[in-house]
Amino acid sequence: MNNKSLDIGGALSSAFAGPVEEDSAPVNVLAGALASHRGTAQKGALEDSPYLLAVRQAVAGLRAGSLPVEDYYVEISKVHQQISALIGLFEMQQVQRELALAGEDHQVLAGRTQLHLEQIEQALGRLVHYLDTQDMADLDEGLAQVEAGYLALDKTQDEALQMVEESDEDDSEEEDL
Repeated sequence: MNNKSLDIGGALSSAFAGPVEEDSAPVNVLAGALASHRGTAQKGALEDSPYLLAVRQAVAGLRAGSLPVEDYYVEISKVHQQISALIGLFEMQQVQRELALAGEDHQVLAGRTQLHLEQIEQALGRLVHYLDTQDMADLDEGLAQVEAGYLALDKTQDEALQMVEESDEDDSEEEDL
């Protein structure tokens, strides 16, 4: 049975590379492997993710007193909006149909991606909660949870890209026969 390939890795690459703005272009989770595939060798570094950098800079600025509370809230909210939009993609009927057609491996990766995005969303909530509590544990643990969530997403992206590469190799081998 030839299952349809779902390029979660390509979608995550787009998500990590996108600008942190409200008017960002939507991420196409359903993009074909060839349309957005750059391969694991050319994948951007997690440390360069503008979303992760924005969170780190906001927390550092708040700690140092160089970022006003209102600006901190705005920066965390921008990242939260992007993460929420990505989570929302998984609820779309079109995405649900595509996932139903995808192989089990792709479904598992999509599920893990959604779970990691939800974990980041909860951690961002904790960073905002700091504004009410002024408890440094909310700030420290919230940031650690955001970083752990992005690391988990990055690993899932690597697996997804590897799966796409292997699928491409299998397809080219079948064509050679």
